[in-house]
Amino acid sequence: MAIPLSRLPVLDSLRGLAALGILWRNIFVFGMPAVAFALPEEWGLETGRNIATWLFVVIFVDGTMRGLFSMLFGASAVLIAAKYAASMEGMRGADLYFRRLLWLIAFGLIHGYLLLWPHDVLYVYGVLGLFLFAFRNLSGGRLMLIALLLFSISSVKDGTGWSLAESTLNALDKMRVAEVADLRAQDEEARSGGAPAEGGAPAALSDAELEREMLAELERYALVEISERLAPYPVLLRTTALQTYEEQTTLFFADHILDIGAMMFFGMALLRLGAFGPGWPLRWHVVLALGGLGLGTLLGLMIHGSVTLEGWENWSLGEADAYLYNLRRLSLCLGLIGLLTVAVRLDLARWLTGALAAVGRMALTTYVMQTVICIILFYGMGFALFGSLEHHELLLIGFAINAAQIVFALVWLRRWRQGPLEWLLRRLVEGRAPVDATG
Repeated sequence: MAIPLSRLPVLDSLRGLAALGILWRNIFVFGMPAVAFALPEEWGLETGRNIATWLFVVIFVDGTMRGLFSMLFGASAVLIAAKYAASMEGMRGADLYFRRLLWLIAFGLIHGYLLLWPHDVLYVYGVLGLFLFAFRNLSGGRLMLIALLLFSISSVKDGTGWSLAESTLNALDKMRVAEVADLRAQDEEARSGGAPAEGGAPAALSDAELEREMLAELERYALVEISERLAPYPVLLRTTALQTYEEQTTLFFADHILDIGAMMFFGMALLRLGAFGPGWPLRWHVVLALGGLGLGTLLGLMIHGSVTLEGWENWSLGEADAYLYNLRRLSLCLGLIGLLTVAVRLDLARWLTGALAAVGRMALTTYVMQTVICIILFYGMGFALFGSLEHHELLLIGFAINAAQIVFALVWLRRWRQGPLEWLLRRLVEGRAPVDATG
């Protein structure tokens, strides 16, 4: 299918949703210790609200908004390459395309290291985008096959635990158990005056005792993380630099190439197949919306609801849940694409799709602005709220930041055509005579 050279409104609305929605997960990384997020029933007093918030995030948001962002980046890469090629002669279009991505990598380095956000996606997008150029002219079918191949490998990797990130977490868990057992042995030895416990070995921990010891150990880890996040900026610069380096090196090769790369190819394929425009019959988008959102929600409830919601115990997927993580988020991404496409084509909820489109036109500014706001709110150089709020409170703060960003985008675009960082990126790439390219 021919690539449209005009702006696609649905892409802007979807990009705006992804830019806003990614904060619904990231704010928990900014605002509370990692171990606290996974324990909503233990962290804070409002247990019911915290569990409901956690379920909303892990079912509908976790991985989904990042996946949608990645799909849209893949689609936009094809659009940008086509527009540069149409408006430039010779190698000039390719030169601008690669220059844009190199500057995006630079933005990602600044975002990750200087703005203290190890989980930055700009660097990853910039690097992977360099390779997307070679696939820009493939048919939608071939792009879909590549996407499905990467997606399948990524799902098997997640299911089997073959991941440097997963191996690191497993090793950390084993280390914690060993530490707890060692502490218990030392305690028993001290109580017995240096003599070993009856039977020649320390008494085994009961399940209840082991759980208490593990919770105490996790609390100590949380306190360490709180202390790190409340440190002055120079100290934070050192501690987060190590995490950023790992994300952009080890985890880039172990996880991000498959995870993010698959979603980018899905986005490229869907653009080639006409899924983002009027090329598909409306009923296809309706089916995509209902099927995607329905399947994604069901999988999310079976994976996470089975351990928290009464009546869902028998719906547990067991060890298969790790294999279906990618299918859940892909289904939700496709459902959101179908839903917003239907809304745009039928001109439904124009106030909402219009607001999302405004944010989508300045998604780079929105994404980086969230980091700046959050480090001021939660880290030591600002209001130092890290670790002091519960799950539901953090999500409400995320919604409030979203509302402010929507207002900012609407006001800004009344006067200027692009967001401030979008303008800066375009000026760095194209100089004083920019061409008319999306993004």
